[in-house]
Amino acid sequence: MSIGPSRPLALEKPETIDLKQAARYFGQRGEPDAATASLLERCAVPILAAAAPHAVWLESDVDSLAEAGLLQGEDVYRHLTGCDRAILLAVTLGPGVDAQIRRAGVGDIAAGVASDALGSALAEQMVDAAEAELRNAAAGQGRYLTGRYSPGYGDWPITVQPLVAAALDTARRAGLCVTDTNLMTPRKSVTALLGVSEHPVKGHLAGCGHCVLHTRCEYRKRGITCASE
Repeated sequence: MSIGPSRPLALEKPETIDLKQAARYFGQRGEPDAATASLLERCAVPILAAAAPHAVWLESDVDSLAEAGLLQGEDVYRHLTGCDRAILLAVTLGPGVDAQIRRAGVGDIAAGVASDALGSALAEQMVDAAEAELRNAAAGQGRYLTGRYSPGYGDWPITVQPLVAAALDTARRAGLCVTDTNLMTPRKSVTALLGVSEHPVKGHLAGCGHCVLHTRCEYRKRGITCASE
């Protein structure tokens, strides 16, 4: 059984990076102090300018993903409970962000760390946006998605990362490669799996508070939430 082909998913770069999230990656708890906020604001401009987000995805039946060796361990199957299909997703900010993080850190360790935190926050924003687009498309078809689950979570080993990248053809479609040590390059990249079901899966689906689509959401147009309460 085939699990391909992958398809690109258009992403629009946000106007700003979530500085509160970046501050958390930076190690701040609660509201960042004035010095941290100023540093993050200064470093955010070149990080955002350097970002060139790309996303690719595919949908397949769970059995085919399992036969391809992608579903290893017990936790990923637990995540897919109630789902006979699943989506593989990869999002990357592109090599420009990695380069900007290195530049920022030359002679200024704090700026390098702040830029790294900003890159992580922006990557999270982009994968949230990609997930929301997929969720909205599924809602338009009367289907439901679980939250996302990434290699390295639970007992789903990080060693599946090359298989995920190969299935999605990320090297050709997004410039995203996996090293011999199972790390992604560019570094500010995310891969994930989301279950697909014809019915709400209690405890899995993200609620409106996590969605970036707001009034464009198909669920909201029908007067329901995408979470199973």
